[in-house]
Amino acid sequence: MESNTAQGNTAQGSHLYVLSLQNGRMGACTISGTYTPPAGATRYDILTQLRIDAVREYPSMEGSIVLYFALETNRLADQEVSS
Repeated sequence: MESNTAQGNTAQGSHLYVLSLQNGRMGACTISGTYTPPAGATRYDILTQLRIDAVREYPSMEGSIVLYFALETNRLADQEVSS
């Protein structure tokens, strides 16, 4: 799962995520971005994929624990969805 909020990319996914991990050597990392999950995906599916992606980018996070995970709709409550 690649964040689609990289510099220069204005398209954003339907959800905002933040994931913080800590390994056994007390090293930590936090990743964040936006993502549009596939139909039928669960929060657990997304968390699992984010952990895989974090370890791919930061190999020292293999076997790490989750310190924080948030997945929210990437829309402010007062915004209307245009059709």
